[in-house]
Amino acid sequence: MELATRDELPTLLNSLGLRGRGVEVGVQEGRFSTHILEHWEGTHLTSVDPWMADAADAYRDVANVSQAQHDLCHRRTIARLARYRERSSIWRMTSEDAAGRIAHGSLDFVYLDARHDYASVTQDLGLWLPTLGPGALFAGHDYIDAVFPKLGEFGVKSAVDGFFARLGLTVHATRDDAPFASWFVEMPKA
Repeated sequence: MELATRDELPTLLNSLGLRGRGVEVGVQEGRFSTHILEHWEGTHLTSVDPWMADAADAYRDVANVSQAQHDLCHRRTIARLARYRERSSIWRMTSEDAAGRIAHGSLDFVYLDARHDYASVTQDLGLWLPTLGPGALFAGHDYIDAVFPKLGEFGVKSAVDGFFARLGLTVHATRDDAPFASWFVEMPKA
């Protein structure tokens, strides 16, 4: 399995027959949700984001903006996804709250692009894994470990690698998106 960029994810989902329900966690302004809905043949995408500011010292990340900016991002997402209302829902809530509302084994894919710190990524992986069905795709963005003065601390790669190593599953990465590659893992079929 190989992808050049994350833009090829919908094509991969289609080719694997994963055309049911999916979730993107961490949508900011809804650009990637729009791309998914434009190119994926699935029945429904849920776009999850709390659009909620954290104290700067509690979470250092380029996406941790003012509450006014989060509210603007939320409005932009609603406008951007409005034309897909038959196949799209927007949930303004935390990853944890959203994962708790999804039936176990019901999703064909989850794409994580939320908080980037190691602890949060590890938590999201554990929360969303049970929602995936057999053969589903678990994926996410920013597959990197680094500290960027203007962007924040990223512990995505080590969290993802450690989590899936414990499960004996192979992590794949997009080849042309460096340094902010996407990762993806195919769940066992049975």
